[in-house]
Amino acid sequence: MAKKNQSDNDRSKCGEKSISAAPLLAAVSYMTDIIPGGCLFHSWRIALAAEHIAASVFPDEAAEVFYAGLMQEVGCVGAARHVTAYCSLADQLDDHIIKTHPRRGGALLEWLPGMSESAKMVRYHHEWWNGSGYQDGLSGTDIPQTSQLLLLVETLDTIGCFRSWQGMAAGLRRLACCTKQAWNKQIWTSVVQSLEDAEFYTRLMSQEALHGLISDCLTRHPVPSELDNEAGVERIFHIFAALVDAKDPTTVGHSRRTAIFARLLAEHMGLSEQEIQLAYRAGLVHDCGRLGLPASLLRRSGRLSPEEMEQVRQHAQMTNRVMNCMPDCSGMLEIGRVAGYDHERYDGTGYPDRLTGENIPLISRILSVVDAFDAMTSAATYKNLLSPRFAVIRLQQAAGTQFDPNVVDAMASAVESKLFQVAPSEAA
Repeated sequence: MAKKNQSDNDRSKCGEKSISAAPLLAAVSYMTDIIPGGCLFHSWRIALAAEHIAASVFPDEAAEVFYAGLMQEVGCVGAARHVTAYCSLADQLDDHIIKTHPRRGGALLEWLPGMSESAKMVRYHHEWWNGSGYQDGLSGTDIPQTSQLLLLVETLDTIGCFRSWQGMAAGLRRLACCTKQAWNKQIWTSVVQSLEDAEFYTRLMSQEALHGLISDCLTRHPVPSELDNEAGVERIFHIFAALVDAKDPTTVGHSRRTAIFARLLAEHMGLSEQEIQLAYRAGLVHDCGRLGLPASLLRRSGRLSPEEMEQVRQHAQMTNRVMNCMPDCSGMLEIGRVAGYDHERYDGTGYPDRLTGENIPLISRILSVVDAFDAMTSAATYKNLLSPRFAVIRLQQAAGTQFDPNVVDAMASAVESKLFQVAPSEAA
């Protein structure tokens, strides 16, 4: 992984409104663990523990191990349960998404410039030393040592070793017999020896300390320069949208279309380049809180009960939480704020904060309109598919109550000028 100069290093702390790749990857990692019944911070703990051990055993690969740990579970999104619910190898092999998640996660990382080494580690992190793992049936020294480390650390967190010292002791006793079956003796010994640093593991066991530990690692291990630029950051934003698609295939493409429409409408309204970029990126992540909802609820047909509707409304706050997981990154905080408010209504009856009128950020008001427009004009999300012209009529009927009348007027003008006749794939 390429080194970066000090100015780049300072930028990775994300104190400016600009967004760098490193904290954004931490947010993707955080998002994968808000799944119901999941284990919050599971991926963060894997990344931190694996990096700590790798710093002694594989010092030249510690950065790659850290980012592989952050991202190794992204391929699990869409499974029936959180990955930590699949404790046995048999359970994992019975679920197609879990069984194929190393390859899928590796492919997502490979798509990011400069992350090929981390991608390889993720690709093979469920291969077993004795050849009984998945997905390629590798064994022994054919498996990268770093992938073996990730497997062991993931297993340790899955059974609760990184949440208390009692859990650590019980977990080590339970897993000792897996040496030379799942992982080799050298990796096992390295993990046991690392426990001499009791201060580190005590901090790892404290949720309050995790943000500081992650921030320290992000500063110590900047992402490659070929990723930490506008094009690379944009790719990471698209990973948010891809994971929302994986969670709920019935809305595939919605986040991307919403982002494109938000950008087009912001341009049509004459907003600044910064606001246009904010609209596009907020569109890509506006539904990422849906990962925190049960899949059965997302795919439910028919009217939801009041209790179910209240549960669905929680996704707006969860979107904000995901983008706020690195509180020093002001650019991410701004995106979380506008993306999390796209369900506020102009008349103050929306959620999560019942904001009214221009108290709702303008980009949020734009997202609200284009989100509804896509829902009405997309075959995947709307039973009675509407043409753009009839969708605008529906928007106009809700102007002043659900939507900002000025934004609806701009949308009507944009549709009239054929701006929204362009297929999303062409508009990109």
